[in-house]
Amino acid sequence: VRLDEFERQIAESGLMTQAEVRAFIESLPSDDQQLDSGWLARALVRAGKLTPYQAQAIYLGKGSQLILGNYVLMGKLGQGGMGVVFKAMHRRMRRVVAVKVLSRSSVKVPSLANRFKREVRAAALLEHPNIVTAYDADESAGRLFLVMQYIDGDDLSSMVRERGPLPLSMAISCLRQAARGLEYAHSRGVIHRDVKPSNLFLGRDGILRVLDLGLARIEELQGGKQEPGLTDTGVIMGSVDFMAPEQAADMRKSDARSDIYSLGYTLWYLLTGKE
Repeated sequence: VRLDEFERQIAESGLMTQAEVRAFIESLPSDDQQLDSGWLARALVRAGKLTPYQAQAIYLGKGSQLILGNYVLMGKLGQGGMGVVFKAMHRRMRRVVAVKVLSRSSVKVPSLANRFKREVRAAALLEHPNIVTAYDADESAGRLFLVMQYIDGDDLSSMVRERGPLPLSMAISCLRQAARGLEYAHSRGVIHRDVKPSNLFLGRDGILRVLDLGLARIEELQGGKQEPGLTDTGVIMGSVDFMAPEQAADMRKSDARSDIYSLGYTLWYLLTGKE
């Protein structure tokens, strides 16, 4: 990529104006200027003007994909079958968040699009210290996305894989916090249905938060009437390893007790490292 073309691509991404890029180049010592696009990308990353992810996306001509409504994508946090989770920043508030973006292919599949919308609705019902907070949900250029609280930490599955079984006191603390979050969700008519170590995130602050409500079942608070949805046919969805037997037999039969079973199995995994 020629230097002038790379400058234009940066400006088109909306992260910097072409004048700002020129001013940045001119502010560097003359012996530091190698005048090629690779040099400029590295210099912008070192100066904190771009993240490595942003510089690579712009270099590949995908800078326009870095802006998602009011949010600027900073880097990739994870990827699943339905889409990608990014670290991002609100352009005006400067708040760092996690943004879950439904892939373009998933948007075209009604069942996956409905599952994503269900997650958005379930997240909107819940506000608790032990549940990841949802801030916003929107659509931009045909991309559906959910904006959530960004947590600096690790999920419990990764922790066990990397460090081995957790100490007893730590495992019990994690379980108690997850139980508090799930108890609150149940009181709001939300059954998680996919409780497992990878969906329990422990922050550096020691607070554990439940995440990923993509398979949640939402009940009407009056009378316990179940909202019709993804698993009315009884098709198994989710992680069978941590799933209650009645849920594995028929997803429609899952209730709060199914989440408790999965939480108990999670404790076993945290203490033994075995599924």
